[in-house]
Amino acid sequence: MSNKILNQLDIDCIQPKTSLLWVILGLRIALFSIELGTAIWSHSLSLLAGAGHLFADLLTLGLTFIAAWVVQRQPLEQTTQTEQRLKAWIGLINGISLGAIAILIAQEAVKHLQANESVASLPVLLVAGLSLAANAFVVYLLYRYRDQDLNLRGVFLHGVADATGALSALVAAGGIYWFDWLWADAAASLLVVLIISLSALSLIRSAWQILRQDSSYLPPKNTVL
Repeated sequence: MSNKILNQLDIDCIQPKTSLLWVILGLRIALFSIELGTAIWSHSLSLLAGAGHLFADLLTLGLTFIAAWVVQRQPLEQTTQTEQRLKAWIGLINGISLGAIAILIAQEAVKHLQANESVASLPVLLVAGLSLAANAFVVYLLYRYRDQDLNLRGVFLHGVADATGALSALVAAGGIYWFDWLWADAAASLLVVLIISLSALSLIRSAWQILRQDSSYLPPKNTVL
């Protein structure tokens, strides 16, 4: 009986987290649209890298919503096991997608460093500032959940990486605007690649540890915790 009560409490805890993720999803969609449009118009690789990272965020959030929907429809006695497995698989997919994005951005950064392409720095400066503020707000919202849930930890790490990437894009745009440092945009995108790669490795490692564990890591169904 006590295990069923704990499982029900876990389901009840999903509701406020799901509401929080809806808010973050709305912010992410708006920011992705703005960053992608501005990156294409201004030819900014650092901003395009940020948009690519936001796309991975949207993928993660979508999978997280699906996981929450599946868990809510499971019998109480299966909820914990199903939730753990789904979180692990989502974390693994999230980490792999981040790694793929990092490789693509790194390839483009090398090309931009060789070509020294011009960038419309003022729009990048404004959008990077907006992105920094929005991602700092997301990090603030998720800070309390960062060690409680693997999926929310993934979203939190995305937010930290996005905020850092926005800051690097802001600095790069300032360097281009005031000092005509055309290389700064590609250099900033390489910093984003490093941040994304670290986040990807962290998520893949955590998810893989859960997936390779035997089902005995879960408490027996009738165990009183």
